[in-house]
Amino acid sequence: MPPRPAGPGAALRATLALGLLLGFYLPALLLLAAVAALDVVLAEGTFTVVTVEGCLGSLAVAWCVLRVVVLSRRPREDREGPPGLSLTPREQPELWEHVRRLAEQARTRPPAEIRIVPGAVAMVREDARWLGLVPGERRLFLGVALLLGLPEAELAAVLGHEMGHYAHHDTRLGTLVAALRGRLAHTTGTLRERAAREEAEERAEFAARAARRRAEGRPPPLKRGRTRGPDHYLALVFTAYTKLCLRLTEAVGRRQEYAADLVAARIAGPATAAAALRRVPALEAADELYLNHYALLGWDAGLLPPEGQFYGGFALLLADGTRRAQVTALVREPLPEQPAGDRSPYASHPPTADRVRALESLPGDGRAATAVRRPATALLRTPERLLADLEQATLSMEALSRRRVPWGELPGRAHRETYARQAAPLLAAMAGLTGTPAAPGAAALHHLLDLLDHGLLPDLAARLPRSPQAADSSGRAAREFARTALRSALRPLALLTALETGLCRWELCWAGPPVRQSAPAWFTEDLPKALDGAVAEPAVTAPLRTLLLRGGARGPSDGTGPAPHTLARPPHPLARRPLAPPAFPGGPDHPKDPV
Repeated sequence: MPPRPAGPGAALRATLALGLLLGFYLPALLLLAAVAALDVVLAEGTFTVVTVEGCLGSLAVAWCVLRVVVLSRRPREDREGPPGLSLTPREQPELWEHVRRLAEQARTRPPAEIRIVPGAVAMVREDARWLGLVPGERRLFLGVALLLGLPEAELAAVLGHEMGHYAHHDTRLGTLVAALRGRLAHTTGTLRERAAREEAEERAEFAARAARRRAEGRPPPLKRGRTRGPDHYLALVFTAYTKLCLRLTEAVGRRQEYAADLVAARIAGPATAAAALRRVPALEAADELYLNHYALLGWDAGLLPPEGQFYGGFALLLADGTRRAQVTALVREPLPEQPAGDRSPYASHPPTADRVRALESLPGDGRAATAVRRPATALLRTPERLLADLEQATLSMEALSRRRVPWGELPGRAHRETYARQAAPLLAAMAGLTGTPAAPGAAALHHLLDLLDHGLLPDLAARLPRSPQAADSSGRAAREFARTALRSALRPLALLTALETGLCRWELCWAGPPVRQSAPAWFTEDLPKALDGAVAEPAVTAPLRTLLLRGGARGPSDGTGPAPHTLARPPHPLARRPLAPPAFPGGPDHPKDPV
């Protein structure tokens, strides 16, 4: 595949963007002209009631059109970009010198700000003025996952690509294009909301009128077809114009990506630029896995990893041999192909496979992606301090207020808090029955089993939260609901006791499921039967007591007991859904994005 052409020049792109922005008002002007022409035609005829109705209707349409212009004046966009940590040349001189050298090689002006942000992203912005004619302050946003996961040579390719956008003046027109897209999206969205609200009000009015007629003993009115107001048809017009603008501007944007890739190839070499393009999606997938299932591991329990490790722990995941091999396998996998018929005309970037082929088709310059890779973190001074400061700059106050615990203790503490929370209703029922509050643990379990031995299972179950179906049941069904509810509440208390006595352990695992539960096989096999016996009628608590409270945690003293049994922890319930990256092999399955 030959290299793609650089696309239209900056002047032509500026003319296109400005013309589309001015054309935003063209449909409104045409509609106003059509309404005025209709009024002229009506005025030339005989003055009748129809003429008056036509003039009033034209005024209503004119008001709706003028309101569209008002809708387009939305609040000013935030130009600051995503939150992150700004680095000064004094704090990180090596990184700044690296970026300035790349800008010099791209023959462009370097950014005035380098901001480290979460994720595996890189982008540039320029606060140009006067429709891009006057250059402005430039900002570079660099994802921390790229710093932690890319070799220095491939980071140079990524940054060289961004410097290419500066060199081709793509960022100077970015404000103008963003203003056009934002204005169109705001206007069409508001028109659709108004149209939907009008239709809902019409349906509600029709339903109220029908209810009044039925209350008066008269038949309800015949159901009329849904009427469309002016906002509905204006939304159709401006939606069509929005699609046209997006198709034109995104087509130009895709050609800009190819042009920026050529700059990256000139700076870092075609092989290295292609390798960086392949590695970034793999790092995106690994970063999603890490944030969802490691950094948020103790979120429900009010816990976070040590300071600087909320983002910095990503390096620990990449340092694991298994995970590193998985990232390498993802990088070497064939990139997904997109048939020409399936490609969206509104995509902002070309398919990665096409970009890689374009780079690989360039003539070789003697440089190759070397096997010895200096990590990009070598450009940073005190990376631990940088990662800690990044947390302060990006995490919410709620997150920063959570307790920090070492990685090795995080799984156990998280499960202890979870089981204590799940056992709280049962402990409250015990306190209500006996008048004595109890803390979750072995003592509470021992007391509970005593109550079950005395036949107080129905009294305890009656104090537990019940579903509506259980509350309405009676007889044998009520007893079964009670046994099931009590068993569900008893299990976390038993597991909490096993955790306290050392019978069970929850360990962090970087190579497979994030958390593994380690316990003797005889414990995992006997626990369900022991729980069933404890809630039976009559209760048989001896197996559970033996298992948990009378040395069962120690197992055979001669060391000949069964080998520990490992259970995988299910995915974290608060994990974010990945938007674009592919599923990361070896980790928990990610749900598909619903958008």
